[in-house]
Amino acid sequence: MRGRAVSAGRQAGGALLLVMSLLAALSMLVLSSSQLIISAQRLVDNVQDRRRARILAQQALLGAEEWVWRLDRRLDMASRAAKPADLYGEGSLFSPSCRGPQGKGLCEPQEPPERRRSGEVPLLHPCGNSREFALEPAPAQSWCPQQVRSGALSWANPRYVVELIDPGFRAPDGSPGRLYRITVRAWGRNAYSAVTLQSWYRVGEGSAEGRRLNWGESKE
Repeated sequence: MRGRAVSAGRQAGGALLLVMSLLAALSMLVLSSSQLIISAQRLVDNVQDRRRARILAQQALLGAEEWVWRLDRRLDMASRAAKPADLYGEGSLFSPSCRGPQGKGLCEPQEPPERRRSGEVPLLHPCGNSREFALEPAPAQSWCPQQVRSGALSWANPRYVVELIDPGFRAPDGSPGRLYRITVRAWGRNAYSAVTLQSWYRVGEGSAEGRRLNWGESKE
Protein backbone atom coordinates (compact mmCIF):
# COMPACT_ATOMS: atom_id res chain seq x y z
CA MET A 1 0.00 0.00 0.00
CA ARG A 2 2.77 2.37 0.90
CA GLY A 3 4.52 1.66 -2.42
CA ARG A 4 1.34 2.39 -4.31
CA ALA A 5 0.91 5.72 -2.45
CA VAL A 6 4.48 6.75 -3.28
CA SER A 7 3.95 5.80 -6.95
CA ALA A 8 0.68 7.76 -7.11
CA GLY A 9 2.39 10.78 -5.54
CA ARG A 10 5.17 10.62 -8.09
CA GLN A 11 2.66 10.39 -10.93
CA ALA A 12 0.74 13.37 -9.57
CA GLY A 13 3.98 15.36 -9.25
CA GLY A 14 4.96 14.46 -12.79
CA ALA A 15 1.55 15.44 -14.11
CA LEU A 16 1.73 18.77 -12.26
CA LEU A 17 5.18 19.45 -13.72
CA LEU A 18 3.91 18.59 -17.19
CA VAL A 19 0.91 20.89 -16.81
CA MET A 20 3.11 23.73 -15.54
CA SER A 21 5.50 23.22 -18.48
CA LEU A 22 2.60 23.31 -20.94
CA LEU A 23 1.22 26.47 -19.31
CA ALA A 24 4.64 28.13 -19.49
CA ALA A 25 4.98 27.18 -23.17
CA LEU A 26 1.46 28.45 -23.87
CA SER A 27 2.20 31.73 -22.09
CA MET A 28 5.37 32.21 -24.15
CA LEU A 29 3.42 31.48 -27.34
CA VAL A 30 0.72 34.02 -26.42
CA LEU A 31 3.35 36.62 -25.54
CA SER A 32 5.23 36.00 -28.77
CA SER A 33 2.00 36.26 -30.77
CA SER A 34 1.12 39.52 -29.05
CA GLN A 35 4.55 40.97 -29.91
CA LEU A 36 4.11 39.92 -33.54
CA ILE A 37 0.67 41.52 -33.67
CA ILE A 38 2.01 44.75 -32.15
CA SER A 39 4.94 44.81 -34.58
CA ALA A 40 2.65 44.19 -37.53
CA GLN A 41 0.32 46.95 -36.42
CA ARG A 42 3.24 49.37 -36.09
CA LEU A 43 4.40 48.45 -39.57
CA VAL A 44 0.93 49.07 -40.99
CA ASP A 45 0.71 52.40 -39.15
CA ASN A 46 4.10 53.47 -40.51
CA VAL A 47 3.14 52.57 -44.07
CA GLN A 48 -0.14 54.46 -43.77
CA ASP A 49 1.61 57.46 -42.22
CA ARG A 50 4.15 57.62 -45.03
CA ARG A 51 1.35 57.34 -47.57
CA ARG A 52 -0.37 60.24 -45.84
CA ALA A 53 2.85 62.24 -45.99
CA ARG A 54 3.23 61.56 -49.72
CA ILE A 55 -0.31 62.77 -50.41
CA LEU A 56 0.36 65.94 -48.43
CA ALA A 57 3.65 66.45 -50.28
CA GLN A 58 1.93 66.13 -53.67
CA GLN A 59 -0.71 68.62 -52.60
CA ALA A 60 1.95 71.03 -51.34
CA LEU A 61 3.96 70.68 -54.56
CA LEU A 62 0.95 71.72 -56.63
CA GLY A 63 0.38 74.68 -54.33
CA ALA A 64 4.04 75.69 -54.48
CA GLU A 65 4.03 75.58 -58.28
CA GLU A 66 0.99 77.83 -58.39
CA TRP A 67 2.71 80.23 -55.98
CA VAL A 68 5.80 80.32 -58.21
CA TRP A 69 3.71 81.14 -61.27
CA ARG A 70 2.05 84.02 -59.44
CA LEU A 71 5.40 85.25 -58.11
CA ASP A 72 6.88 85.18 -61.60
CA ARG A 73 4.02 87.31 -62.89
CA ARG A 74 3.90 89.69 -59.92
CA LEU A 75 7.62 90.44 -59.99
CA ASP A 76 7.78 90.61 -63.80
CA MET A 77 10.54 88.03 -63.94
CA ALA A 78 10.57 88.28 -67.74
CA SER A 79 12.10 91.77 -67.41
CA ARG A 80 14.39 90.81 -64.52
CA ALA A 81 15.78 87.93 -66.56
CA ALA A 82 17.62 90.47 -68.71
CA LYS A 83 20.02 90.99 -65.78
CA PRO A 84 20.42 87.52 -64.24
CA ALA A 85 23.39 88.61 -62.11
CA ASP A 86 21.05 90.88 -60.12
CA LEU A 87 18.83 87.94 -59.17
CA TYR A 88 21.42 86.09 -57.07
CA GLY A 89 23.42 86.95 -53.97
CA GLU A 90 22.83 88.02 -50.39
CA GLY A 91 20.12 90.65 -50.29
CA SER A 92 18.89 89.71 -53.78
CA LEU A 93 15.73 87.85 -54.66
CA PHE A 94 17.44 84.43 -54.62
CA SER A 95 19.98 84.44 -51.80
CA PRO A 96 22.38 81.86 -50.30
CA SER A 97 20.54 82.12 -46.99
CA CYS A 98 17.14 81.59 -48.69
CA ARG A 99 15.90 84.72 -46.98
CA GLY A 100 15.53 87.66 -49.34
CA PRO A 101 13.27 90.70 -49.85
CA GLN A 102 10.33 88.44 -50.72
CA GLY A 103 10.68 86.38 -47.54
CA LYS A 104 11.96 82.90 -46.83
CA GLY A 105 12.32 80.00 -49.22
CA LEU A 106 13.86 81.68 -52.30
CA CYS A 107 17.32 80.17 -52.69
CA GLU A 108 20.35 80.35 -54.92
CA PRO A 109 20.69 77.08 -56.84
CA GLN A 110 22.51 74.51 -54.78
CA GLU A 111 22.65 70.72 -55.01
CA PRO A 112 20.85 69.16 -53.25
CA PRO A 113 18.63 71.88 -51.73
CA GLU A 114 17.07 69.60 -49.11
CA ARG A 115 20.48 69.26 -47.40
CA ARG A 116 21.17 72.97 -47.17
CA ARG A 117 21.27 74.24 -43.59
CA SER A 118 20.31 77.57 -42.09
CA GLY A 119 22.36 77.71 -38.93
CA GLU A 120 21.92 74.41 -37.09
CA VAL A 121 18.46 73.70 -38.52
CA PRO A 122 17.83 71.90 -41.85
CA LEU A 123 16.32 74.15 -44.47
CA LEU A 124 13.25 71.99 -45.05
CA HIS A 125 12.19 72.00 -41.42
CA PRO A 126 9.55 74.08 -39.64
CA CYS A 127 12.38 76.10 -38.10
CA GLY A 128 14.41 76.50 -41.30
CA ASN A 129 14.40 79.25 -43.93
CA SER A 130 11.78 77.54 -46.06
CA ARG A 131 8.25 78.60 -46.93
CA GLU A 132 5.27 77.06 -45.16
CA PHE A 133 2.38 75.54 -47.07
CA ALA A 134 -0.44 76.08 -44.58
CA LEU A 135 -2.60 72.98 -44.78
CA GLU A 136 -3.60 73.46 -41.15
CA PRO A 137 -3.92 76.74 -39.26
CA ALA A 138 -0.99 77.29 -36.94
CA PRO A 139 -1.03 79.62 -33.93
CA ALA A 140 1.52 82.41 -33.66
CA GLN A 141 4.81 81.04 -32.37
CA SER A 142 7.36 82.85 -30.23
CA TRP A 143 10.23 80.36 -30.57
CA CYS A 144 11.28 77.55 -32.82
CA PRO A 145 10.32 74.34 -30.96
CA GLN A 146 6.71 75.46 -30.65
CA GLN A 147 6.36 75.49 -34.42
CA VAL A 148 6.59 71.72 -34.47
CA ARG A 149 3.25 70.50 -33.24
CA SER A 150 1.05 67.49 -33.69
CA GLY A 151 -1.94 68.37 -35.83
CA ALA A 152 -4.90 66.46 -37.19
CA LEU A 153 -3.11 65.78 -40.48
CA SER A 154 0.58 65.94 -39.84
CA TRP A 155 3.48 66.56 -37.48
CA ALA A 156 3.96 69.96 -39.11
CA ASN A 157 2.77 71.82 -42.18
CA PRO A 158 4.71 71.05 -45.39
CA ARG A 159 7.66 73.28 -46.27
CA TYR A 160 9.15 74.19 -49.64
CA VAL A 161 12.00 76.10 -51.28
CA VAL A 162 12.24 77.62 -54.75
CA GLU A 163 15.40 77.95 -56.84
CA LEU A 164 15.68 79.85 -60.11
CA ILE A 165 17.83 77.46 -62.13
CA ASP A 166 17.82 79.32 -65.45
CA PRO A 167 16.24 82.78 -65.94
CA GLY A 168 16.76 82.47 -69.71
CA PHE A 169 15.46 78.95 -70.21
CA ARG A 170 14.00 78.26 -73.64
CA ALA A 171 11.50 75.60 -74.60
CA PRO A 172 12.18 73.24 -77.53
CA ASP A 173 10.19 75.59 -79.77
CA GLY A 174 12.47 78.47 -78.79
CA SER A 175 9.99 80.38 -76.65
CA PRO A 176 11.62 82.11 -73.64
CA GLY A 177 10.82 81.44 -70.01
CA ARG A 178 12.24 80.72 -66.57
CA LEU A 179 13.16 77.31 -65.15
CA TYR A 180 12.58 76.81 -61.43
CA ARG A 181 13.34 73.89 -59.16
CA ILE A 182 10.82 73.41 -56.34
CA THR A 183 11.56 71.10 -53.41
CA VAL A 184 8.81 70.17 -50.96
CA ARG A 185 8.93 68.20 -47.73
CA ALA A 186 5.85 66.91 -45.90
CA TRP A 187 5.38 64.78 -42.80
CA GLY A 188 2.76 62.36 -41.59
CA ARG A 189 1.72 62.32 -37.96
CA ASN A 190 5.28 61.83 -36.79
CA ALA A 191 8.57 63.45 -37.70
CA TYR A 192 10.05 60.25 -39.15
CA SER A 193 7.51 59.76 -41.95
CA ALA A 194 8.96 62.54 -44.11
CA VAL A 195 8.53 62.61 -47.89
CA THR A 196 10.52 65.01 -50.10
CA LEU A 197 9.34 65.76 -53.63
CA GLN A 198 11.03 67.88 -56.26
CA SER A 199 9.83 69.30 -59.56
CA TRP A 200 11.38 71.22 -62.46
CA TYR A 201 8.87 73.89 -63.35
CA ARG A 202 8.87 76.24 -66.34
CA VAL A 203 7.02 79.55 -66.58
CA GLY A 204 6.83 80.84 -70.14
CA GLU A 205 6.00 84.17 -71.70
CA GLY A 206 2.30 84.90 -72.00
CA SER A 207 1.28 81.48 -70.66
CA ALA A 208 -1.76 81.30 -68.45
CA GLU A 209 -0.01 78.70 -66.32
CA GLY A 210 3.36 77.11 -65.82
CA ARG A 211 4.39 73.65 -66.90
CA ARG A 212 5.94 70.89 -64.86
CA LEU A 213 8.76 69.39 -66.90
CA ASN A 214 9.79 66.64 -64.50
CA TRP A 215 9.31 65.59 -60.91
CA GLY A 216 10.11 62.82 -58.49
CA GLU A 217 10.80 61.84 -54.90
CA SER A 218 14.11 62.99 -53.52
CA LYS A 219 16.12 60.31 -51.69
CA GLU A 220 18.08 61.43 -48.64
